[in-house]
Amino acid sequence: MQATVVKLSKRNQMVLPKIAREAMGTKPGGRLLVIVEDRSVRLLPEPDNWTEYLYGLGADTWQALGGGTQFLHEERASWPA
Repeated sequence: MQATVVKLSKRNQMVLPKIAREAMGTKPGGRLLVIVEDRSVRLLPEPDNWTEYLYGLGADTWQALGGGTQFLHEERASWPA
């Protein structure tokens, strides 16, 4: 892991250090995904395919609910007849 300090301009802009650009494979005009969690910020290259990037997201939640089939059965059972 390497760390570096950057300075914000008067317009709150910064130059992404070369080591970070190279690690992410970004190029001028490229787009970054900014993830903010509490006081922490992560920068990731924008996924080429959002479907693949999001695939499986929430799988742990579905397993905790007993799987999609069980959840669907319980949900439909709760509907009024």
